Amino acid sequence: MKPADLACPVCGTELSPAQLFAEAEAQQAFARLAAVSIPLGARVLQYLTLFTPPKTRLTLAKQCKLLLSLLPDLERQAITAKGRDWHVPVAAWAQAFDQLQASRAAGRLELPLKGHGYLHAVLVGLADKHEARAEAAAEQERRHRPGVQAAPTQAAAPAAAALPTARRDPELLRLEAEARRAVPMPEALRAKFLKSKSEGSPQ
Repeated sequence: MKPADLACPVCGTELSPAQLFAEAEAQQAFARLAAVSIPLGARVLQYLTLFTPPKTRLTLAKQCKLLLSLLPDLERQAITAKGRDWHVPVAAWAQAFDQLQASRAAGRLELPLKGHGYLHAVLVGLADKHEARAEAAAEQERRHRPGVQAAPTQAAAPAAAALPTARRDPELLRLEAEARRAVPMPEALRAKFLKSKSEGSPQ
C-alpha cells in the first residue's frame, strides 16, 4: 500500500501509519470496554472527559492511554490500594463514576484530573462499606444459627458428691475430710500389725 492510499475513506484526509496503529489500538481498547459493560462504558467515556485540558480537546491517543490504564482493573473488577486488593463489582464502578460527575457539577473537583487517585479513593470507600455490610450480615447469621450441644466427656460424679455442700450431712463431711488428711499405713507396718493381731487372738 502506498502512503497516498492511507487516507480516511470519508473525508479523504491522509493518515500516517502511526495514526492508523493508534486508531487500531483505540478500537481494541473500546472493544474490551464494551465487553465489560456497555452501560459502564458510557460512564467511563464521561469520566475520561475529566482529563481534558482547558481550552483544548482530549486527543484519541490520550483517551486510549487512559482507558488502557483502567481496563485491567475494570476487567478483574478489583483495584489495588492501601497495600491490598479491593473487590469492586461493576455496580460499584458505575456508582463511583456517577459520584465523580456529581462532584464535577458541584465544583468540588480540581480539573483536569492528573490520574486515577480520586477515583480509587471513592472506590475504596465503597468497597470498604460493602465489606462492612457483608461482615455484619455474616455475624448476624452466625448469632442466629442454632447451637449444637456437646456430649459430656466425663462420667457423672456420684450423686452424693454432686450435692451442694450445704445439703450434705456435716458428720459425713467431717469424716471425708479426715480420710483425705490421713496418712496411709506403710505396708510393712500393716503386715506386722495383722500378724500380731492374729497371734494374740484366742484359739
